[in-house]
Amino acid sequence: MVVYSANNCLKHVGKLKRIDDAINANAPTLATFNREQGKDFTEGLVMAWLMHLNAILNLKRPMTDEAIEMCAIEVVSEFYMLKMSDLSFLFKRIYSGFYGEFYESLSIPKVMTFFREYFDERCDIAENESISKHKDLASDDTFNYSKNVQRILQGRSNHSK
Repeated sequence: MVVYSANNCLKHVGKLKRIDDAINANAPTLATFNREQGKDFTEGLVMAWLMHLNAILNLKRPMTDEAIEMCAIEVVSEFYMLKMSDLSFLFKRIYSGFYGEFYESLSIPKVMTFFREYFDERCDIAENESISKHKDLASDDTFNYSKNVQRILQGRSNHSK
């Protein structure tokens, strides 16, 4: 059994250079953990990430334990479709200052804003990737069913004449 924690996931985050790396990584989602390990486990997992973030940033006004718990509940509820690779990449971005300055404090609204911005960007990238794959398949005659059906129907109509 693989143990997932903030420290364990951060060891592998170097492999994630872009969001599409996180999207395509073979990693479980928060929903998978929720289903297989339970809600308390999943929220505890996110709480561990948030506690790590809170500690490593050396803030003057860090999140309270209660705020961390409430934030974890919100993250699991709203972003259940994110993979562990997404969390690794997202937290890497937060640590590196990608989302801006913290101004010596961390709060639920700040963390949720990071998640929303990441998720919006992730959805845009996934959509573009899906469209690109669709166009690639549509241009391949093997998979272009509408052209194949038209060709077959035309062949039948030509034979019946």
